[in-house]
Amino acid sequence: MDYKVEELGPLKKKINVTVPANDVDTILDRVVAKYRSTVAIPGFRKGKAPVGMVEKQFARDIFPEATNFLVDNQVRGIIEELKLEPASDVEYDVTELVGRNKEFAYSFSVEVMPVFDLPDYQDFPLEQEEVNVTTDEIDDVIERIRHDMAQPSLIDAKRKPKDGDIVSLDFTGFDEEGKEIPGIKADNIQMPIGDGQALEDFEKIIKSVKVGEEGEGNVVFPADFPNPEFAGKNMLVKVKLHSLFERKLPEIDDEFAKKIGNFENVEMMRSAITSNFMQTRLQGAKNIAQKNLLDSLLKMVDYPLPESLVDRYETMAAAEAMQKLQQQGKIAENIEKLKADARPEAENYVRSYVFLHRAAKVENVSVEEQDIMQQLQRIAMSSGRKFEEVRDEYVNKNMIGALYERIMADKAMQAIYAKAKLTYVKPTKSNDEKAQDDAKDKNVKKTASKATKKSADNVEPTAEADKPEADKSVKKPKTSAKKAEK
Repeated sequence: MDYKVEELGPLKKKINVTVPANDVDTILDRVVAKYRSTVAIPGFRKGKAPVGMVEKQFARDIFPEATNFLVDNQVRGIIEELKLEPASDVEYDVTELVGRNKEFAYSFSVEVMPVFDLPDYQDFPLEQEEVNVTTDEIDDVIERIRHDMAQPSLIDAKRKPKDGDIVSLDFTGFDEEGKEIPGIKADNIQMPIGDGQALEDFEKIIKSVKVGEEGEGNVVFPADFPNPEFAGKNMLVKVKLHSLFERKLPEIDDEFAKKIGNFENVEMMRSAITSNFMQTRLQGAKNIAQKNLLDSLLKMVDYPLPESLVDRYETMAAAEAMQKLQQQGKIAENIEKLKADARPEAENYVRSYVFLHRAAKVENVSVEEQDIMQQLQRIAMSSGRKFEEVRDEYVNKNMIGALYERIMADKAMQAIYAKAKLTYVKPTKSNDEKAQDDAKDKNVKKTASKATKKSADNVEPTAEADKPEADKSVKKPKTSAKKAEK
């Protein structure tokens, strides 16, 4: 076998391969021998039919199989021999073998990862913010948990609802012609007042009536309401208030600590919450420091980007943008415009990925099967799904390769970070600002991660309200309105 490398660009190569006739015949002999030992030909025992007869009778199968076997093995060997790192799938220009005693030629093209010298990151100066947690922040978390675990108690008063109450009510939505609107109707639902779970206009109506009374008012749905059928609409909503409940907050004692997370006492509960806060903030500070480190190193080196990787990420980003627009009920833009908008982000992403891919090679980073299984386990836990379900999804959708690359890049970043010269500095944000950032993190919303919290609006306080609670489309903008119809 002989081959010549043709440069099609900075990173794309075309390899033209010539296979001598004797090598072609050798491959054909192997494939024919395999068929001869397994197929049945009338008048002959398996493995005893004449070679020429087998080759002629099964030529339609033998020649394509021999072609694939020959090309696949040679391409892998050439890539290894040239020490190429493919950044794209191999593109083949191959015709099928046609017979013996004939030279065979084919070519293939592949885009490869760039090879470049990394900047010196040993003892690279890097600042990382210190983190801390205050007593007030821990108290706030405990109060939120108490609030979630509160038990509803019937209020024996015919007054109007106020913030902090839980109400039991019916509601119905009507259009401009006075007809009921499907999806804006529910009976005997329970919901908290003043928690921000309901649309502001809807809460105003509820607060305007006393227990046992009916009321009505206009509700304006936000323009970004998930269900486009109701987004931006103004409708009349009538309510009937059945009863009021107040929250009875549990005492903060050892029994409370055991209920929320099986902690032995209050001190251990506070320690666990503090630890969770610290871990979250430490990881956040570390992530910011790592990003700053990578950004600094990227400015010190230049290299071409594999177009196939940029195109792939650009296409994915554009598809996600179009899907998001469609979910919002908006007219999807031209996909080419979405791709153009995503191009800068795609280039930045690939630039970082290529750098970390190169660093992984230099640092001898390896990804084991155990690393992949652990990552799949974390994905399953964070999404509340079974591990087997997540694993099968990643396997069936061919996403294991992408997961492998992500783990490899993370390990490479850790290796670079570990060699930096780290200096801890005072935080630029106050604890209040950090707490707001933390609140956006689902992990911090579950600060006592093992807690078994009861949400007051899921507790059914009376026998009268024993019906399944409807999804409240007037209550939560994130809930599909049609699910509220009873």
